[in-house]
Amino acid sequence: IIKIWDLKERTNVANFSGHSAPITDISFSENGYYLATAAEDSTVKLWDLRKLKNFKTISLENSVIKSVSFDQSGTYMVIGGSEIWVYLSKQWQLLNTLSGHSAPVTGVKFGSNASCIASCSMDRTVKFFAYIRSIQEFSHPNYNFPVG
Repeated sequence: IIKIWDLKERTNVANFSGHSAPITDISFSENGYYLATAAEDSTVKLWDLRKLKNFKTISLENSVIKSVSFDQSGTYMVIGGSEIWVYLSKQWQLLNTLSGHSAPVTGVKFGSNASCIASCSMDRTVKFFAYIRSIQEFSHPNYNFPVG
């Protein structure tokens, strides 16, 4: 269960249930209207914080999902797990699927102006994917840093 609190009033304003397995990550959109939750049930749920309800579920069947993140402008959302999936926010359209890690991705974040995606993985590497002309054209990892 995800609990939404009004910090000023110190009250619980909503409880979101719906995942059937433990939640692995959450991310708020830039304007605070949306919350994305990733879980071990192979889904990402999108919640409208104004209406306090789930309005979209992205199911990535038979996939590990460990991380979710919006970019700074709220235009894109990235999901990390078995692979890396890049979505266009608001339309929730899959734009690209990235690979390159040899183990599950445990964290994904956008760089400044969504110019790149940084990912870390259980394969003990950090990879940076840069886009060429549009977000649909992310290259293979430009940089590969072993960790440890």
